[in-house]
Amino acid sequence: MAKFNEKISMRRYRIMAWIVLLLAIGIVCKAGYIMTVKRGYWTEVSDRLIADSLPVKPTRGNILSCDNQLLASSLPEYKLFVDFRAMYESKTDTLWAEKEDSICQGLHEIFPQRSVEEFREHLRKGLNKEYTDKEGNVKKGSRHWPIWAKRVNYSTYSEVKNLPIFKLNPYKGGFHFEIYNARTRPNGTLASRTIGEMYGAIDSARCGLELYYDSVLRGKEGLLNRRKVRRDYLSIMIQEPINGADIVTTLDVNIQDLAEKAVTDEMEEIGAELGVAIVMETKTGDIKALVNLSRVSDGKGGHTYREIKNNAVSDLVEPGSVFKTASILAALEDGKIDTTSRYNVDTGGGVYAMYGRQMRDHNWRRGGYGV
Repeated sequence: MAKFNEKISMRRYRIMAWIVLLLAIGIVCKAGYIMTVKRGYWTEVSDRLIADSLPVKPTRGNILSCDNQLLASSLPEYKLFVDFRAMYESKTDTLWAEKEDSICQGLHEIFPQRSVEEFREHLRKGLNKEYTDKEGNVKKGSRHWPIWAKRVNYSTYSEVKNLPIFKLNPYKGGFHFEIYNARTRPNGTLASRTIGEMYGAIDSARCGLELYYDSVLRGKEGLLNRRKVRRDYLSIMIQEPINGADIVTTLDVNIQDLAEKAVTDEMEEIGAELGVAIVMETKTGDIKALVNLSRVSDGKGGHTYREIKNNAVSDLVEPGSVFKTASILAALEDGKIDTTSRYNVDTGGGVYAMYGRQMRDHNWRRGGYGV
């Protein structure tokens, strides 16, 4: 059995102790360096990796017809951005220089309205945009540079996401997006003014049922926190969003379609500037169709008909010929006239005195209709 050598053991112990002490000193120095010299950089990283109380938008409720057909519904739309600062920080800006041509070519194929050169010039502005960090240093790269000015659907978003560099992790490739609940009407322009519209940029109701029932349709936002866990981001829901409620209208899609066609045909025939029709179910008082068509230019020298204003609801005009039907029904009911006799009515040359004032027919200047 070997004899225990105290001197050799103590020497090894001292060596291990010095190694541990030096490591501890190195850790403390490194921590101090990060806390002071690199504080600004790691604060920026922390701001990107941790986000508290982020709003979660609810899904806006649907607007339905009387037989539960969709009149208005919500679909996701995306605004696309690129984070050039993330590229500089992750050292992928050199990769951008290699892939710039293929990215611009790909964007041109997805958005043919803009040429390859226009995309290159636009993206380089974001790449070279200068900013001053918290330490006063001037650096390059926009954090939130738009790729395309308008919102796009999911299919277009997927095409852009598959381009070089954009397919990388958002904190390397820089590609990110904002999502919106876009409003769509499956029946096109049918009863468009009655259903209403949304301000796309601010996701707010503009007119019609969308505006009147906005508080019901909108719902209530939720809240979540985001944390970086390894390579993934964990969303911790604090408060679940409450989706908007659906509303069921009395409108009938088929009757609305027939009413709009009838009004359009009549306007074409007489060259009218405005046409209004209201179809009501007399037993219940439910409005089954509401048509408000105005004649507008189509930009090609011709004209078309669109719903611009809800004239049936907003305009205050004399009932006119509508009262003729009610007057005749009252006279028939009281026995003053019957359906077998003909009666003459003197219209007074288009002007009739009533309660100290003169009531004029629309053609009174031309002498009215006479007897």
